[in-house]
Amino acid sequence: MARPTTIPFKDFILEIGDGGSPETFGKPCGLTSQGINFTKETNEVQVPDCDDPDLAAATERAVTATSATFTGEGILAAEFLPDWWAFYNYNGSRNCTIELVSAVSGGTWSGKFILSGFNVTANLGEKVSVSVEMLSDGVIVFTPAVLMADDLAEAA
Repeated sequence: MARPTTIPFKDFILEIGDGGSPETFGKPCGLTSQGINFTKETNEVQVPDCDDPDLAAATERAVTATSATFTGEGILAAEFLPDWWAFYNYNGSRNCTIELVSAVSGGTWSGKFILSGFNVTANLGEKVSVSVEMLSDGVIVFTPAVLMADDLAEAA
């Protein structure tokens, strides 16, 4: 069996826009765990069998909404604290990108996110840590990476 191509932590990249014109994107430092979760909300209806109404009805579902949640936690980099705090105090959404860099099949999710959770904690004898949660605000678009022949040859 062939081994799969894996993607290292350093190639899972979050960048947050500053809302300026032109917009500048910054990569927060210190996150040691991060993830993005995609969900769908659905409505459901029970559909009876017309020929035999005593049979159990079948559940049919329709997608009513999609959403994405980015979570991250790690060490609080003091240099990025003003950026997290400004994002938290901003009552709107910011443009963000989450990129997976891979020579085989990477890409970038992009869209607007709201910083819905910003938690700073400390334990005696340890460094101050941070955890964040960002909720999508609108459509999230995935753009597959354009792979060059050199990338594919290197991955082989």
